Amino acid sequence: MSAITQLRNPPRRRGMCPGVLAPMEVGDGLLVRVRVPAGVLPAASATRIAGLGRRYGNGLVDLSHRGNLQLRGVAATDMAALIEELRALGYVSEDAESEAVRNVLTSPTAGLDGTAVLDVRPYALALDARLAADRDLHRLPPKFGWLVDGGGQATLFDSSTDVRFDAVAVAVAGAVDGPLFRVGLGGTFAGAALLGHCRPDDLVELVAALARAFLELRQTLAEPPRRMAGLVKTLGVEALRERVAGLLTGPHPSHAAHGPLPSPASQERELQSPPPPSGGGSGWGQTPPTRLFLGPQPFWLGVAFPFGRLDVDRLEALAALTHEIRITPWRALLLAAPQDGAAETATALGGILDHHDIRLKLTACSGVTGCDVGTTDTHADGLAIAGRAAGLLEAVRMVHVSGCAKGCAHPGAADVTLTAREGVYDVALNAAPGGTPWRSGLTPSEAVTAVADLSVEELFRVR
Repeated sequence: MSAITQLRNPPRRRGMCPGVLAPMEVGDGLLVRVRVPAGVLPAASATRIAGLGRRYGNGLVDLSHRGNLQLRGVAATDMAALIEELRALGYVSEDAESEAVRNVLTSPTAGLDGTAVLDVRPYALALDARLAADRDLHRLPPKFGWLVDGGGQATLFDSSTDVRFDAVAVAVAGAVDGPLFRVGLGGTFAGAALLGHCRPDDLVELVAALARAFLELRQTLAEPPRRMAGLVKTLGVEALRERVAGLLTGPHPSHAAHGPLPSPASQERELQSPPPPSGGGSGWGQTPPTRLFLGPQPFWLGVAFPFGRLDVDRLEALAALTHEIRITPWRALLLAAPQDGAAETATALGGILDHHDIRLKLTACSGVTGCDVGTTDTHADGLAIAGRAAGLLEAVRMVHVSGCAKGCAHPGAADVTLTAREGVYDVALNAAPGGTPWRSGLTPSEAVTAVADLSVEELFRVR
């Protein structure tokens, strides 16, 4: 079962379904997030969802950094009908509480990649089901996240979350003992505090134990943290390890005799995703689609779109090229075992297949076309920068066009950040939205020109 993201304790709005579903209200209507468990979306379901977006929304579909689909422009009066349709497809949970905690990020190539340590789909689905069914866990903060990564050629090594399970093959005395899950708390693979290791079959029970430990320990603090990293920083990892020790197995973090664990980043892959520009996390603006050939035909085809946005017609057309679509946290889609000619068709649809395409260096929120606080057309301005600043984009990691200082698309620092206010932009270098401007009060055309005229040498000099 999958679901639509809901807000905890949402305000009641006319025409909606209080207590059941509370989609986000934005400038172009209601934004409905459709969760895709384990990131696996059958082509038939993609086609049905495209039809719902056409019937009840404005036809636009966004891909989120958490591996979800977002239907835009839904009218409040159509919510009840949309919910019933999604429920019939199995994409709606029973209540808002279970929806709020089902934040599970999964390897997008699980079951497709023969170089992976483990096919993690069954474990991710079991985790999703436990979070939905166990009411004790519904007390977790709404954004508390879990990650299940099987390794291989498209790992989630740089994705940051609260609790991560990374499949590793641990060698003990020269023999492979595993696979096991390496359990990390609060961060990326490299940055998370290492809790220990668990057997795959113990993952779900360990999740429940860790969640309860987090909830209990955070209440002992004057200011209860909402994320695991905050709790670990305050109390240390040992406080949690003591409570779940019976579910841990394999090499203990302090047992140096076992040697270092293999890193997913060290495994061969044709595409090396660059690290996030600020502090880790999957919420960065880059979208590296993968197009990997593991035999005479591609096992999957990666397709991205500028700013992670497509429409229902394109989603429907892509679904016709495969039996299954995988949703990635890089705001791209993977077509599993695509049909002959799929690459040409995807390109004709406006898809980006080349991970060197400079448009993937741009990130932007919806701006005035989809947000009630936006005052500039962020997507149009971003594409204008791509058309005039190719040299700069080739040299940087990210240029961010933000509709306001909140930085919803990317709250961290980027090489170049344009922050809109009342129809003009402030341009900052190596800064987050709202940072100290390098140029201020520029019209959209002036801002595009300023970025196009910015030399790489000047940008690096500011650093």
